[in-house]
Formats: sequence, C-alpha cells, structure tokens
Amino acid sequence: MEATRHFVEVDGRCVFYRRMGRGPAVLLIHGSPQSSRAVLAQARACAAKGLCAIASDTPGAGRSEPLPLPDPTSADYARALAALADRLGLGRVALYGFHTGAATACAFAALFPERTATVAFDGLPAWTESERSSLLARYLPPFEPHWDGSHMTWLWSRMEEQTVFFPWYQSTEGARMAYTVTPKEGVHANCMDLLDAGDAYRAVYRAAFTFRPQEWMPRLSAPALMASNRSDPLCAHLQREPLRGRGVVFDAPAALLEACAAHLAQHPGDEAPAPVDSELRGFVRVGSEYIAWRRHGSRSTAEVESNSESRAMRRVQLHRAGGSGANFDSETGPSLSLDLPGHGDSAEGWSKAPSHLEDWADAIEAACTSLRIKAIDVAGTGLGAMVGNELARRGVANSCRGFPAPTFDPAQAALGSLSLTPEWDGAHLVRAFRIARWERLFAPWNLRDPAHARRPHEDLDADAVHRRAVSLLKAHDRWLAAAAVEAAGG
Repeated sequence: MEATRHFVEVDGRCVFYRRMGRGPAVLLIHGSPQSSRAVLAQARACAAKGLCAIASDTPGAGRSEPLPLPDPTSADYARALAALADRLGLGRVALYGFHTGAATACAFAALFPERTATVAFDGLPAWTESERSSLLARYLPPFEPHWDGSHMTWLWSRMEEQTVFFPWYQSTEGARMAYTVTPKEGVHANCMDLLDAGDAYRAVYRAAFTFRPQEWMPRLSAPALMASNRSDPLCAHLQREPLRGRGVVFDAPAALLEACAAHLAQHPGDEAPAPVDSELRGFVRVGSEYIAWRRHGSRSTAEVESNSESRAMRRVQLHRAGGSGANFDSETGPSLSLDLPGHGDSAEGWSKAPSHLEDWADAIEAACTSLRIKAIDVAGTGLGAMVGNELARRGVANSCRGFPAPTFDPAQAALGSLSLTPEWDGAHLVRAFRIARWERLFAPWNLRDPAHARRPHEDLDADAVHRRAVSLLKAHDRWLAAAAVEAAGG
C-alpha cells in the first residue's frame, strides 16, 4: 500500500503530511531528527487494520515549517498537532508516537482528552535530571555549513555513531548498544531528514529532552499502550517512575508494530474525511510517480483564492539539472514551478530519471494537464529551458525564455567517480558539496582550468553552496542523467 503526499497550511505554516488507508483516523508522530518517512512501516500496519494513518512532518522537520517560537515545548508541538487535526477536519483520533513523537503524543492526550481515542507510546522518554543536563549540553550542536564541506563529514559520522552509542557523543563501553550498524541507505535517509530540517532539528529534540512524563501521565484518560523494543535505549525508561509497571517489551520490531496497530484498531477514533490540500504547494500523479509543484508570488491561501485565475497559472518555471522549484522562491510575480522527475520534492519514488529530453517533456506536459494549465509561458534554466523549448515545439507552451546554466561535461569526466549514490563512509555528501562549489567557479564545473573559469564567479557563501548540495543529493544519480541530457543539448 502506498501513501499519498500532501501539503496544507496551518496557522500560516506549511505542513507536509502523508496519508495511507481509509477508516478511523490515526495520527503518527515520528522521532527526531527524522520525518514522516520514518513511520511508514507503522502506517502500513495501521492501514492493514482498516485505519486511516496520517503522518505529518513535525514542525521544523522534513518539509514542515518550524513553529515561530524560540524554545517550543512538547505542549507547543501537541497544540500544533491539534491545529493540524482541525485543518484536516478530524474529530477524535488515535495517536502513535515514537521517542520525541511519543512525548508529543503524551502531551496531546493530556491537553485534549476529548479528542483522544487512544494512544500507543513507542519509547516514551523518562530522563533522569543528570541525563537531561548532559543531553541538553552536548546532544544538539548547531548545524552550520562550512566553506570546505566539513559539516557533511560531521553529519554522516553523527548519524552513523547513533547506531553504536547512546548518547551518540559518549563513545564508552557503557554507552555502546547491541545494534548492527544501520546500512548506508538508512544512514543516508536520516542524513537527508536532518538536511531538510537544518539547524531547526534542535528545537523538537530539545522539547523531548525537557519533557517530564510525571507532569503529564496523571492527566491521561484514554487507554494507552506503553511499549518498547528490547534493544531500544529507551527501553530502560520503562523501569522508571512514572512508567514502571505499565510497559510491554517486545523482542522484534515487527511484533511491536503489529501490537501498536492492533491496540489502535481496538480503540478507534472518528472516520477521517477526505484529504485537505494546499493551494500553494502540492503533487500531481504522472504515471506511477509524482511531480511536485509550488506557487510563487502569493503569500497566503487567501490571496490565491481571491485570484480569479486560481489554478489557471500561465507562467511556469523549470529548474536546471540537480535543482528544484525552490530555486524560484524569491520570485515576486505570480508563477508556478515544477520539480523535474527525480528532483526536489519529486525525488521520492523515481528510481531512474528519464533518459531522453522527450521523456522529460512528456512528464512535465502530463503534470500541466493534471493541473489544468494550458497555453503556458515557460521560463527555464538549463535542462528546464530545454524542456520548455520542447513543449513550445509541441504547441503545449506559447513560448520559452531560457537561461544558461553551468553544465557537466560527460566527455571530460576526469575526476573519477561522480556518483551521489550513498556510500558507506558518507563520501557522497562531501562530494555533493564540492560539486556545488566548483559549479560556481567553472563552467562546465568539471573542467577546472583557466579557459573555463567563471568570471566573475558566483557567490561562494557556504549557505548557498550547501543549499545546492542538498538539492543535488535529493536527485543523487538522477542528477547525472539530467546533467548528461543538459550537456548534450538534448
């Protein structure tokens, strides 16, 4: 079973959520520093029980904008979740929370007992004051891009280390866990989640570290399952007050997921109504995959709804190889951008990028048809301009205004492996940052000699280079395919 993907506005913030199945609503709250991606297995288990699983990216995580608060608490995240439930038209709901998400679920159940049908806790934290002090002091260093890409090395090491030690910064025998080190694909997925969050990853973590279950547990009235995997470092918390005597320990993750789903199905909430979608960002189906779109130049849903053209947007912007629609976020005039197949928010699900220009154009034409936009004017960069010209040739676009983009020269690939597929040591993260930097100095970027120097070169601000590196990593090897088409002129 596949989850659908949605954006929605909640109190002026953009929130991303996934939805799977039909029936009574279950809100699934992921741990940190992850995203809703991390609870897809639980969503499938719930959907198989006849439930509608709704998993949002917590504010500040994944693709959801952060709360406008300096130090939000678990109560603040619970209130934000209630606001999302209101926006989605949900009544009484069941709740599942993992680690930091369990803290949010606990606060929600205590603050909104009339809306809570039941709750399943997967690793509810109960820190000692000594642990809390240490975690707040050392667990959450700022995440700041550095000119040399060294922050990427730290990121991979940090995510890898947390599969061996807890806390990750305490590499002692006593802190060592009995885990098999997570495969490179899993470490990479966690890295990408933190890259999406950026420095905002610290806020929700901090809320969980300051969470005190003794302040909330006495206020719970809904039936609750307190569970943990035996190998989970938070399993020991079940022996602490006020959790002692309430917990169930499982030896296998699959057994825990099934038990949580069964508990949630046994105490169902209200039926989930139809999905609610944003007028500012969203997805359209193209074959078996999705193309993401976003509006520019409109700052609120009200502005969009007051626009007589609404969906009839005429100006469409298409990015270059390795980019995304976010490249056009500074646009002030009304326009709509699409993430090319396998790029940006369209990245998830596309195992391979199209191999020919016509195939890229087919996908964008299908997306425009689904969005009911016709007679478009395309503004494109690099590959995006080439796709726009192809659409104009077909009569789908009235015109295409193109901009040159630095290209990769596949005929002169003298730098060795250029793959951005995850590697065991995280080298691909640093490689993406170095490529993003060289793109600003040379054109094509891999011909690093005076004849191909960009003069003047682009801004080498570490934050800007980092944003481009993250964009490349989302496309990973689909970027190479796109760059080859871009460099060959089709």
